[in-house]
Amino acid sequence: MKESPLITLATDFGYNDPYVGVLKGVLYSHLKNPGIVDITHNLPVFRPDLALPFLLDSLPWFPADSYHLVIVDPGVGSERQGILMRGFFGWIVLPDNGLPQQLLKWLGPLEAYLLNKSSFPEGNSSPTFQARDFFAPALIRLIQGTPILDFSSPIRAEQLKTIPEQSSGNCLVWNTDHFGNILLGYHVQKNPAEVNILLGREKIPFVGRYQDIRPGELGVLVNSSRWLEIFSREDSAANRLNVKIGDRIPVGIVGGEGRYL
Repeated sequence: MKESPLITLATDFGYNDPYVGVLKGVLYSHLKNPGIVDITHNLPVFRPDLALPFLLDSLPWFPADSYHLVIVDPGVGSERQGILMRGFFGWIVLPDNGLPQQLLKWLGPLEAYLLNKSSFPEGNSSPTFQARDFFAPALIRLIQGTPILDFSSPIRAEQLKTIPEQSSGNCLVWNTDHFGNILLGYHVQKNPAEVNILLGREKIPFVGRYQDIRPGELGVLVNSSRWLEIFSREDSAANRLNVKIGDRIPVGIVGGEGRYL
């Protein structure tokens, strides 16, 4: 068994219920001195497609011997499968809800394995809390050194569930952060010459920094993680524009290079 494994958790469980604590209790009970990092437990509920950018922003910052448990599982208790993957960021365990296939496209190449449900009889019969009964035990076996093929089998990319791709020119709002900034589903590889956004009567200028506009004014920029971000300096753009997670915003992008979620 590996001592002091670094484990990250990202879920849509929130903080009002005991689910996160129970999940940690299972890990602490079976592993030696794990270091557990909470990436977030406020992933958009029932939306695995919106979990992707949170992982793109966080996984690359962790060492290659890390372990990650990601749970957004609208298919809990159903016939959906469990997936184990390995990449430059370490190992990740998660449901086959479209997110593994997206991770392959954005962070590949990755090794992918199908968790054998027969190896986890308790989890296989768990109707509502398979994070505790199926996915966490799979991660524990991996960390304890159980041979991977004893509880999983290789799976090809085309066998994974897919998520429909977003059409160009229409950006998905994947997060409104603590500051009220609106995170758009366009990841910039080369800065555009212009970004044209008109919301109601608000034409939002494309700028380089928050300080390029006066307090209270709106702007759009390429943020530090290379996403397009609408902001209101020292104010909440989300409240001002009445924008929420899952909305789609028409965006005109001139020049540069990037990709949509």
